[in-house]
Amino acid sequence: MLSFEKISDHAEEFLRKHKIDNKLPVPMDEVIEFNFRIDIVPFPGLQAEFDVEGFISGDLSCIYVDDFIFQKRPFRYRFTLAHEIGHVVLHEDLIERIRPKNVTDWKDFILQVDSAGYGWLEWQAYTFAGLILVPRKFLRQDLAEQINALKRKIALAKLRNLPPDSYQEYVIDAIAVKLTEKYEVSRDVLIRRIAKEIEKGIFKIP
Repeated sequence: MLSFEKISDHAEEFLRKHKIDNKLPVPMDEVIEFNFRIDIVPFPGLQAEFDVEGFISGDLSCIYVDDFIFQKRPFRYRFTLAHEIGHVVLHEDLIERIRPKNVTDWKDFILQVDSAGYGWLEWQAYTFAGLILVPRKFLRQDLAEQINALKRKIALAKLRNLPPDSYQEYVIDAIAVKLTEKYEVSRDVLIRRIAKEIEKGIFKIP
């Protein structure tokens, strides 16, 4: 089991190792194809037929991505790549042990493990993806700037004696909307990242 803090350490190491800790948006496809030497392969009907957006082959040579996501949903495509490389970084031993040759093998594996165990693996890969696509280094700076831009609205909320919880959700959502294009991730990904930074006490909305 990996804690959020341990996954965060892996993410920071990943960004440094691949020399992308100073780049936005993080070039996921370049890292996968040139650093990991993994091919990215569009797979027509992957999500519709197998309820899977992407998966990595057992020999770690290919990441298959639903063709519609590949072509029409660029932010989701980037997140899918980051999620799958998260499995490589965090779960390489498991992947090599079960060696899924195709998507059917992946589905069989999912059916064999208990839902809690599989959900934990997915949470780890999801968390890793968010951490590398929205690096803490950049997010902290952007949060400070965006909070400053919203200070009048926050001050008004305080003047009306509104508790922080009552306006925090609005502030997080407003910041996420502003930053989606910069990070090239969805609003939901940013909301979760910002909320996690606040939960861990790394950043605070005044």
